[in-house]
Amino acid sequence: MSGRNATRGSMLYLSHMILPHDQLRRHLERVYAAAYPDGPDFAFIVEPTADPKHGEYTTTAAMKLGPLLKEAPRDVAQNLLAKLGPIPMLEKAEVVGPGFLNFFLKPAWLVKQADAILTDRYYGQSNIGKNRTFVVEYISANPTGPLTLANGRGAFAGEVMANLLTKTGWKVVREYYVNDIGNQVNVLAESVIRRYFQAQGIPTDYPDHCYQGDYVTELAKKLKLETMKLKDMTTIRDRIKGRVLETMLNEIKRVVEKKLKVHFDRWQRESALVTSKLDQKALTHLRAHDLLVEKDGATWFRTTAYGDDKDRVLIKQGGETTYFLSDIALRYYRFLVRGVDRELLYLGADHHGYVPRLNAAMAALGVAKQLDVAIVQMVKLMRGGQEVRMSKRAGNYVPIEDVVDEVGLDATRFFFLMHAADTHMDFNLDLAKEHSEKNPVYYVQYAHARIASLLKKVGKSATKQDVEPPHASEIRLVKLLLEQPRLIAGVAESRETQKLPFYAMELARAFHEFYTNCRVIDEGVVWSRRLTIVKATQKVLADTLAIMGVSAPTSM
Repeated sequence: MSGRNATRGSMLYLSHMILPHDQLRRHLERVYAAAYPDGPDFAFIVEPTADPKHGEYTTTAAMKLGPLLKEAPRDVAQNLLAKLGPIPMLEKAEVVGPGFLNFFLKPAWLVKQADAILTDRYYGQSNIGKNRTFVVEYISANPTGPLTLANGRGAFAGEVMANLLTKTGWKVVREYYVNDIGNQVNVLAESVIRRYFQAQGIPTDYPDHCYQGDYVTELAKKLKLETMKLKDMTTIRDRIKGRVLETMLNEIKRVVEKKLKVHFDRWQRESALVTSKLDQKALTHLRAHDLLVEKDGATWFRTTAYGDDKDRVLIKQGGETTYFLSDIALRYYRFLVRGVDRELLYLGADHHGYVPRLNAAMAALGVAKQLDVAIVQMVKLMRGGQEVRMSKRAGNYVPIEDVVDEVGLDATRFFFLMHAADTHMDFNLDLAKEHSEKNPVYYVQYAHARIASLLKKVGKSATKQDVEPPHASEIRLVKLLLEQPRLIAGVAESRETQKLPFYAMELARAFHEFYTNCRVIDEGVVWSRRLTIVKATQKVLADTLAIMGVSAPTSM
């Protein structure tokens, strides 16, 4: 949104509290209208300063307005400042450099905001989504083997995004899409059958196309076959592949729900789309819009009409359908049948080239730009400076479950979330297990435990009003607390989930500094202002950790 009366900066917060940067933005809109009544519409942005020497907040608006108004940016800033007038929260404002407008808040007013943070039940929440439906699909690994590190990375990123979208007013549906039909299921069943015969002492070869890893042998141990010969492979495979698939899927669900603590609202099966003839309905829709071509005995979707580099096959020569048709059917179901408003889809790094055809499908269905795709890159697991390459159980990779078992769920989540999902990362097992401030998750959790310990000492002791002016550590801490609502709304929109753990680390650092410099209990006296800041910090830190799915311990 833009315009002189824009409300974009307010983010439709549910809180009754107006955050400082929003108050300043509103004042800037007011003085801009007075100073430049014929000026163009403009959306003001007020940001926290990096250095307290420049105040608490700043805006570069004058440098953007200068060319529009055909004035020197510094003159624009001076004109805005001249009409600002007295503001209760403001100690002073000044123009510096080429046109920065810096705002210095009254310290007493700033630290008082901890009271509002503590008592506001909606703090950090907004209504950007307006209860519209948002599907977040993540993991969606093929049910043919244990979940990988990249699957776990996508799981945590998707779960956090679902939490953020819920916080910002969307009706979120968390979905796992199960590819339960096709050749991969046949190969899994064949792999298990061959391992079963080997376990029975029957000489059986094991071709390279079969799945590797001890998990196949474990699946075979659960299998009971009637007397059959290996030459009946197709018959046996078709008879038992449903059981093998369900066993593997139940194993995936166990890891997802018990180990990763990730929740899904729907486990959407590909086979259900076919049973409901949604693939045929999607084809009918495309055909009605003249987007299908019969060529070389196959049915092609003219994705080049929507910017793809080549058209894509939906039905092969022999009549077999492609995964792409199922993906189109899934979007048809979500958007045209269920009425979903938006979707965020997490895909593995090997699916990067798949995005243009998905966008083409969305455009063909009439719901262009309602699907966002996030690519999840690979992970290197490091121990002692060396890469850990494989697991006997999984074959040629390390399952996410092994990492959780070794370093714990909190460390696993936090370390993955510290890196943008679309960047390569090295996971340092040694650091993740270290119980020191070098370990970021330990450092953050220790801050929460320290707060809990301090509040336990305070108990129900009587408090006194602080007589000293606010310390710089108090100001820095409260200023950080005031950034959480904007952070949540911003990350929900930008998908930059890595900003959450870094905010938690900065908050923990600010609290540890506050704890060192500011006594809350002094010779039996509990200072009320500082106690309120401690409680507000506990609230915001615990909430931030909860969004990430990381625990907030009360002792360590």
